[in-house]
Amino acid sequence: MSPGSALKQGFRMAMRARPAVWVLLLVNLGLAALAGLPIYRGILRFTGYSLMSQKLASGLTYDWLTDFLVNSPSSLDRYASLIALVGMLSIPVNALLAGGVLGRFRNPDLPFSLAGFFRDVGRYAWRLIRLMILGLICYWIVFLVFNRGLMRLIADHTYDWQDDRAVFVLRLGAGLLCLTGLAFVNLVMDYARVKLVMEDISSAAEAFLVSLGFSLGRLRKAVTVYALPTLAGLALLGLYGLVVPQSLINASAADGAWAQYREPLVVALLFLVQQLVMFGRFWFRVATWASEWSYYVGSR
Repeated sequence: MSPGSALKQGFRMAMRARPAVWVLLLVNLGLAALAGLPIYRGILRFTGYSLMSQKLASGLTYDWLTDFLVNSPSSLDRYASLIALVGMLSIPVNALLAGGVLGRFRNPDLPFSLAGFFRDVGRYAWRLIRLMILGLICYWIVFLVFNRGLMRLIADHTYDWQDDRAVFVLRLGAGLLCLTGLAFVNLVMDYARVKLVMEDISSAAEAFLVSLGFSLGRLRKAVTVYALPTLAGLALLGLYGLVVPQSLINASAADGAWAQYREPLVVALLFLVQQLVMFGRFWFRVATWASEWSYYVGSR
């Protein structure tokens, strides 16, 4: 199967799996709310219902942030720890949800049900967790080799160089190599998830090693199937930055009767648009899995 055919079939499968995308969005939105609620309550407790709280609705002021740091010196550290904890929690949660999404591709014509989705989540849970642990080890090795080892080697050898541009180019190359290695591990992990669910095998290590061989043997085509939907999802962020009127968001408060409605409406509209962007990104993630599923089936 050609990459183009796999992508076409994968996008059709992703269209039929839209309910699964909603599950991904809502679960991750719940995790974001879990991280954001204590921050919101802390800021509200610090500002109360003063004019400053209304001013913060239209943009962050550095004077207030300085005041907050002086009077609550440990708050930002606690919030950072909470965000990091929820971020770490999101990794196994999304690894488990992948089982429910990929399980849909085994019988794509059947009607979607939450019970069936979470039954597949439970069915593949432990295998996907083991695969996730293997992937995290590989991510750590790539990061250690390129971002630590290679960067330190460059720093040692360019310590006395006078040409900053040459040093910058070397550091940039090392960073790009690190990103390439991380992307390749992500590619292998995707095909390993596909193989694990499609063939219902019990060994996560076997799925990872077979996926590694599959990806290396068909590198150009496998990367094409992986990269196009992934880049489309990333492009949504750029489109969001171009389309959303930042001048309206950061404008000063309006006068008259419109003033009490403008800020809530702008915040609600911004939240809605952001969730549409997130839904699109999750949809392209599902489309990536579906395309890889189609390509793996057609290439066996």
